[in-house]
Amino acid sequence: MKETRLTARKGKWLALLVVTLLAAGLLSPWASSHPDGLERVAEDYGFLNQAESVHELAPMPDYEVAGIPWTALRVGLAGIIGAIVMLAVLWAVMRVITGRRRGRDDGTDHGRGTGASSESAQ
Repeated sequence: MKETRLTARKGKWLALLVVTLLAAGLLSPWASSHPDGLERVAEDYGFLNQAESVHELAPMPDYEVAGIPWTALRVGLAGIIGAIVMLAVLWAVMRVITGRRRGRDDGTDHGRGTGASSESAQ
């Protein structure tokens, strides 16, 4: 029964994935160019210029993918990569959470009077 429900929802999850990736890729170039909270505080208190350069091993400094000549494409691709990374992290966390729940639901009744152990006791 659960497999049927999961399969029926697969189309909805796929549609949400496509919308998420399209939004990340197409809307990222139009994100605000105004400083975020931390940059704004640093700017207001006059220590923004004391910031050190971005680490040389940063995967996407300034939220852009290096080596692409068009700014909109650099930023849009960074948005898509960021969305994929976040989806992967969320998927991994949910796997851990649901794995724990599956481990608890091993077919024993745990005092509820249902399940395999109550049937074998009768």
